[in-house]
Amino acid sequence: MERIEIYSSRKKASLLLIIGVLFTALGFELFINAEHYLSYKFKSLIFIKGIGIIWILFCGLGVYIAIRQLIKNKLFLIIDKNGINVNPEKNSSEFIKWNNIEGFSELKIQSQKMVLIKINNPDYWIENEKNLIRKKLTQFNFTNYGSPFCLSAVSMQINHAELMKVLNQNLKKYKN
Repeated sequence: MERIEIYSSRKKASLLLIIGVLFTALGFELFINAEHYLSYKFKSLIFIKGIGIIWILFCGLGVYIAIRQLIKNKLFLIIDKNGINVNPEKNSSEFIKWNNIEGFSELKIQSQKMVLIKINNPDYWIENEKNLIRKKLTQFNFTNYGSPFCLSAVSMQINHAELMKVLNQNLKKYKN
């Protein structure tokens, strides 16, 4: 039995960490030396310091996520003869059997490519989601993109083209 496990990419997490640290440092610079950035456009010191704090929090979140991905290699996707398990570490109920999958399509939002899993019973997946935030996200994905499942290869060990190829090959191989 062939089982494919796709994990998070340490290389991409390292890059996120470096960029996050640099931008967090820029946020600190903006916050600490806000007086130097006063100009005719931004006359409020509180506004500039507020932007600095928001910048620090946002970029600090990126640093936190990158460190977490570097410490623990996260399992994103399992593909086997029975189907696809999306996000297996968080929710074991997101196992999609091959006979429920109609196909895969590509979605491009700005320059970000994503893979949509077209399924024949989307209402079942939306109704069975117990986490309220994830339920709203699956409803949003279904309403806007036609599928409750949307995968991005951005932080995976595999790139978008390879992910599409692996998914389509396995669909062809295992679907009844």
